[in-house]
Amino acid sequence: MGSEKSGPAEQRRYAVAFPSAREADRRVAGVAAAARVVHDLAESGAGEIWLTIGDGAVPLAPATLADIERLRAASEVRVVAPADAPADIVPTPAPSLHAMDILRATTKPGDGLVSRWFNRPISQRISWLVLLIPGARPIHATIASAAFAVVMFFGMLGGGKAGLMLGGILFQAASVLDGVDGEMARATFRATDFGKTLDSALDMATNVLFVLALTIHLGRHGPHHVAWLGYWSLGLMTTGAVLIGWRTRAGGAPLSFDLLKRSGPVRNLFDLVFWTVQTLSSRDCFAFLFMVLIILGLAHVALGIFASVGTVWIVYVVGSLLLPRPRAGYRGAA
Repeated sequence: MGSEKSGPAEQRRYAVAFPSAREADRRVAGVAAAARVVHDLAESGAGEIWLTIGDGAVPLAPATLADIERLRAASEVRVVAPADAPADIVPTPAPSLHAMDILRATTKPGDGLVSRWFNRPISQRISWLVLLIPGARPIHATIASAAFAVVMFFGMLGGGKAGLMLGGILFQAASVLDGVDGEMARATFRATDFGKTLDSALDMATNVLFVLALTIHLGRHGPHHVAWLGYWSLGLMTTGAVLIGWRTRAGGAPLSFDLLKRSGPVRNLFDLVFWTVQTLSSRDCFAFLFMVLIILGLAHVALGIFASVGTVWIVYVVGSLLLPRPRAGYRGAA
C-alpha cells in the first residue's frame, strides 16, 4: 500500500486508489472491497487512510461506508477524488480481491481429516453463496444448522429405516453446515466470543440429539445391549462436555471443544493411539462414519465404535484437564 513511512505508527498515512465507486463498493465475501482494504491497513497500524475514487463525483454506497466505519478501528479514513488526495502520498492501486481466496483462508488449523478434505470444500462454497445475499449474517447459518438438527432428531424417531438413513445424512449435512457460520464470521470480521460459544453449544446439542435418537431407534428394533452402548456414549459425551465447558469458562475463554486438539508428528505407539482417538472422536469424522455405516445397515457397529472410542476419549479428557500436561509431545493447535 502507498504510504508516507516516516513518523510513529499512529501517524502513518496510506493511500489506495480505486478506479470507480463501483469497484470500491463491490462486495467480496460479504464485505465491501474498500472496507477490506481499510481493515488490513488499520490492522497494520495505519493512522490515516485515504481512499481515492476514480469517479469521485459518485458517493460510496451506505453499506460500504457502514463497513468502513465498523472496520477502521482507530484509523482516520477519508474518501476523496484523485485530485483531492495529498500530494505527498503516492496511491497504491487497490488489490485484486476474490471471495474464494478469502474463504479458503478461514480454514481452522485444528480441522480433522474429513473436515479438511471433504467438509470445508463444500462449506466454503456454501458460505460463498450465502454471502452473496445482502444482510446475511453468521447467525443465519447457525439457525439453519439448528433446524437440520431438529429435523434429523424427529425424522430418526418416527421415520423407520428410511428415517434412520435420512438422519445419518442430515447429521453429516449439519456437520458440513457447522463450518459455514464460522467461515462467514471470520470472512466478514464478525467473530465474537458469544458466537463461538453458541456454535460449540449447538455442536454438542446436535451430537447428543443424534446419539439419543439413534439409541432410541436401535433400542426399539434391536437387542437391548445396543441401546446400552448408546446410553453409555451419551454419558461419556455429557461428562466430557461438562468438563471441557468448565475448563474453558474458568479460563475466561469462549466455550470451545478444540481445547483438547493437538498437532505434532507421530513418534511412537502412544502418539499413534492418541492421533487415532482424536481423529475418530472429532465431530467431522464420526458424523461421516455414522452416515456411511447407517447407509450400509451397520448403525449398531457405528454405535459400538463410538462407545469404544468415547471410553478412551473420556480418560484423555480427564487426564488432560485435571492433570499437569507433559512438556514434550503434542502441542496445542494454533
